[in-house]
Amino acid sequence: MGRIPARCTASDRGGCDRVEECRAGADVLASGSTSTGQHLDPKLRPGLHRPPDRDHCELGRGFTLHCSELGSERGRHTVNPSAGEAARRRRVRRLVLIIATVLLVLPSLALGILLTAVSPPVDDFQPRTWSPEPGLQIANELRSPAQVVPITTESPYGPEDIAVDDAGVVYTGDRNGIIRRVRPDGSTERFAVVGGRPLGLAFDARQNLIVANHGEGLQSVAPDGTVTLLADRAAGEPIRFANDLVIGSDGVVWFTDSSSRYNTTVLGDVPSYLMPDLVDGRASGRLLRYDLANGEITQVLDGLYFPNGVALTDDEDAVWIAESTRYRILRHTLADGLTTVIVEDLPGVPDGLNSGTDGSMLVALYDRSGALDSLVLPTALGRQLMIRLPNSLFVNEDDPLTGSILVLDSTGRPQHLHTGLDPAATNVVPHNERWYLGALLGQPVRSMTVKRG
Repeated sequence: MGRIPARCTASDRGGCDRVEECRAGADVLASGSTSTGQHLDPKLRPGLHRPPDRDHCELGRGFTLHCSELGSERGRHTVNPSAGEAARRRRVRRLVLIIATVLLVLPSLALGILLTAVSPPVDDFQPRTWSPEPGLQIANELRSPAQVVPITTESPYGPEDIAVDDAGVVYTGDRNGIIRRVRPDGSTERFAVVGGRPLGLAFDARQNLIVANHGEGLQSVAPDGTVTLLADRAAGEPIRFANDLVIGSDGVVWFTDSSSRYNTTVLGDVPSYLMPDLVDGRASGRLLRYDLANGEITQVLDGLYFPNGVALTDDEDAVWIAESTRYRILRHTLADGLTTVIVEDLPGVPDGLNSGTDGSMLVALYDRSGALDSLVLPTALGRQLMIRLPNSLFVNEDDPLTGSILVLDSTGRPQHLHTGLDPAATNVVPHNERWYLGALLGQPVRSMTVKRG
């Protein structure tokens, strides 16, 4: 076959369906021809029928366009060398956008389902936000690891508070509503059945064990184990969450009613009621006063943020109250009824509060959670989400809360921090040269030896 100009007319349009980038002066060869008169380019290598230094383009069935000259087709179908890279970048951007959308949408969808499908444990959940300040910095020279030993060979279920009678016998309560007495060998025996969940214990002058009982109210247990209900209402309202107590030398019992919203009546039996009350952020606790001499009960303070531990000063002129969900301690002066914040921004969440033998105050602390303080408490959404999660995610036997014991002087100034309690102490009860420690869950009663002065 002879040489054919590299141009397409209307009659041979079928062979020009595909035109790639070509240079002027292309040779067109009938690739299917067997004619011996075929003219080959002298630069063709044997067996290839293709110039090594030229591009070639398919023009259709049976034709190959060697791109040295294309006439009017030149430049009309040029492919930009960077077009492929640009397309690749566009695909990458689309992929990144899709992934980012999925990462944003799926969590939002999950959160939406949680908010709509799971209801809060109370009907009227309208949380109040609060942003905690960083905790007090305790100097290194005021810190030391707590050295504790168990004094019971078994683990009562929730021995929150400890009381020691005149004979030095240790008593505690458990979540099954039983007051237990610790034998010298470390075993415990049943002393009385009080029901509810006994949280605060203290002996009066007649060696009756006075009990602040969550779910029952204020009780008295005689030395023979007889249980008497002292009060279950105050100021016309039921005492739903009797928590901690202290008895003055005048026979007056000061005790806290921690929450009217989160208690056994509302939530049933859960490991901790402090956590949902903390997430709620509203004040519904109060300080009560009961006179053992005449049975008179008085509401002293209300609108408190989960009032927990309570203690009298050495001279009994003031009551200290730990507000757990505000990380602070209040001082209520008995003479004038003035209530002030004596220490705030505690390095932990305060639970029990007891006066020491040297005028100090012993504060049982749970370690604070950075995620809780920075992500949950400052935002309504964080609180809405957390209140819907199971309580057991945050307080459980497998991963007990850790904590410390903070010693304060009479002005609220830190004196010492005993760190590394695992599990945390719920109360620190001094007796002679020992401190007895309560616990939230199923742990043994522990003690630590301290030196006076």
